[in-house]
Amino acid sequence: MIRSETHSPEHPAPQTNPFEIGMSLLTTKPGVKVEDALITASEYLTCAAATAYESADNSTKEFRALARAVVHQIEAAQILVEAVVEGMKGSTRSMTQD
Repeated sequence: MIRSETHSPEHPAPQTNPFEIGMSLLTTKPGVKVEDALITASEYLTCAAATAYESADNSTKEFRALARAVVHQIEAAQILVEAVVEGMKGSTRSMTQD
């Protein structure tokens, strides 16, 4: 019989509460440009839309409408993000033309 022993790390990780106010499980690097963050958000939304489309196509009749509703919500969010990115590009162009 092989026995498994647990080894504690030399430097245990500090215990934190993930539900603590102001603490996020997802963080970004300091100094990330807003445009870059929005472009990345748009890419995440594209992936989410692809997943939702597959779910809609492969779900039962009862859940297909719900999956398609998710697709439409993702597409609406993506349009908003892309509009902000385009608006930022437009404002940058007008600033450089002045």
